[in-house]
Amino acid sequence: MATYYVRTDGNDSNTGLGSTTALAWQTITKAIGATGIAPADTLYIAPGVYRGAFTAGFTNPSSEGQRITIAGNPTASQFSGVTAGPVIFTNYNADNVNVTSGDVLTISKNFITLQDVVLYGYTSTNVFTATSSALRVYRCKFAQPATNVQRGYVQNSLNAGSTGFIFSNNVVINCRMAMGGLSHSGQWDSQTVISDNIFLASSTNTFEGALSINSVTSGQLGGVKVVNNYIQGLYGFRIFSALSTTYPSVIQNCHIESPTTGILSDVSNTSAVVQTYNVINAPTSVTNISTSLTTKTNVYNPLNGSIGRIQGFLDSPFFSPLTTSQAGSNAGVSGNNPAADIYGTTWLAPSTPTIGAAEYQTQPVPFAYLPIERNASAITIAPASTSQSIELYLGATGLVFNTSGLAAYYVRNQSAPVAITLVTQTATGAWTSGGFAEISSSLVPGVYRLDVPNAAFAAGASDVTIVVRGASGTNGAVMTVTLSSGGLTAAQTAAAVWDEPYTSHVTASTFGARTLKTVADNRLVNVGTANHIESNVHAVVNSTAAASELSGALLHNGTDYISAELLSPVSAATSVHIGPYQLLADGLGADQPLDVNVGTATSIDVQVTDANGTGIDITGATVTAKVYSSAGTLVATYSGTATYADNGRLSFGLTTTVTNTSGTYTVTVTRTTGATDTQIFGPLRLYVRPV
Repeated sequence: MATYYVRTDGNDSNTGLGSTTALAWQTITKAIGATGIAPADTLYIAPGVYRGAFTAGFTNPSSEGQRITIAGNPTASQFSGVTAGPVIFTNYNADNVNVTSGDVLTISKNFITLQDVVLYGYTSTNVFTATSSALRVYRCKFAQPATNVQRGYVQNSLNAGSTGFIFSNNVVINCRMAMGGLSHSGQWDSQTVISDNIFLASSTNTFEGALSINSVTSGQLGGVKVVNNYIQGLYGFRIFSALSTTYPSVIQNCHIESPTTGILSDVSNTSAVVQTYNVINAPTSVTNISTSLTTKTNVYNPLNGSIGRIQGFLDSPFFSPLTTSQAGSNAGVSGNNPAADIYGTTWLAPSTPTIGAAEYQTQPVPFAYLPIERNASAITIAPASTSQSIELYLGATGLVFNTSGLAAYYVRNQSAPVAITLVTQTATGAWTSGGFAEISSSLVPGVYRLDVPNAAFAAGASDVTIVVRGASGTNGAVMTVTLSSGGLTAAQTAAAVWDEPYTSHVTASTFGARTLKTVADNRLVNVGTANHIESNVHAVVNSTAAASELSGALLHNGTDYISAELLSPVSAATSVHIGPYQLLADGLGADQPLDVNVGTATSIDVQVTDANGTGIDITGATVTAKVYSSAGTLVATYSGTATYADNGRLSFGLTTTVTNTSGTYTVTVTRTTGATDTQIFGPLRLYVRPV
């Protein structure tokens, strides 16, 4: 049991066991010949034109467990680098009248499935010839040019006593679709099903109908079910011989158009064939077949004929009845009918399915959306965010993480693309790097979730572009992600934070319990486990942070830090310094940001001051500079050296520990003169620019 592949740019010297050019076979002759596929194998065929007369030469399967599947792959889902399109077998040597001698496809093997191919033959040859038991043919097109000469066959001659011929969801144009049964020892139930097909034969063929049945030995072949087809020809449906009366055949729920006879039996089959719930438009409805009272004959043509779509009131397929047609809409009968129409749409009323091959009310299959350009969108995500999932519109449905050709990348600005390794995911699953899943093919078709790797959104880039592409049926999607905290102004941020109702936060873990709102009076508030001092000037918070620095509590305009002495109760003799404290760059008396290039190692001069800009004496004090990333992570700690101690000026050496990575950083300076006397100055912005 193996899977083989054919593509037009393959090579018959390959193994055939892979879908790439380097592994796939090139020709149908090789694939179905004696040295090609074998019982129980599957053959996938890439879109393209395959020219020749092809005959199955592989070993004959002997059971259902050895069934061979010959499958065209028009969506190219099994192949990368191949554009979706029809898979065509033809005996035309080129797109003209030069032909290869022989029928397009000949199969004399059992337990074969043929699906999703187009067979196009010259007028004087047959399109498809089979002598096969348990043959199944799905979603194929058989066609020849229309001429006045006798056209070729699409036929299967059943082996004597064989069963299980299924011919469904196919289109046959200008060919004689014929089915026959070879001589047997007696009557037998062939269990043949011909359903959901469209047969179109020109009216010039005087030999037989668009669809025909023949029992080589009269009265033997039986059990043929012809249901839910659209049939049009000089004779719609023709029966050449007597069929089995022990195993009657059925013609049901079909729409038949003919300029002569709808159902013509050359001999009496009144007890061997039951025809019922058909719509027959023909001068003579039935010959040698009993006319059922439920069959509608010589009615006005109820088919849509695409007029609904042209005139804008209904988007239904060409061969579906109009919604107002009582002759075809929900007029059939259940019992032998398939569960769905030719397009796979379930009948709107299964107990009374629509007569013919197509349901009448809605477009049966939603067409895949294939945008001319890739779908593009933009969102904003804060830098250094982690475990982020985004939604992309790819148009096509049914894609999974390992769909052939599907690929994803992210590109940080001015950086090389980075491949995203896709892995399986669900619409609501926990984030996992590279997770990919369809949200809902029915509710939001074409929308997918992608779990973006954390490295894509790391600080240091202004934007990230994410691309998903390559799968058949979609041109992909492009999403631009701006790395920003949201683009709010300082005033908007302050309003959002400080105007939040204090009563909304009543526990120590919420914003209101950790900060103090400015109020008109000074009061001490005990909320939950947090002690708050509310003041019209400053706020003090009893924090559990295990450090002498204040962990994130801001005062005034958001740039000043409270003295760490106030974080823990101290003795009455301890001095309390008046804040807020500032950290100025380069001793210039302004809090302008520091700005250096990537890789810089340099000495930085700063000044620590009080709220009035007066330098704080650092004589005898220990001064330490700390640099934090935009995510608040401590990157480096430097010892400060006093350069003008009385005026609070100092310097520290900035190293490549910080500057090797571009991005935005903050600098604070800690002044310590004793175990209980510590102040923090800053923060001061530091930009490390890429070269």
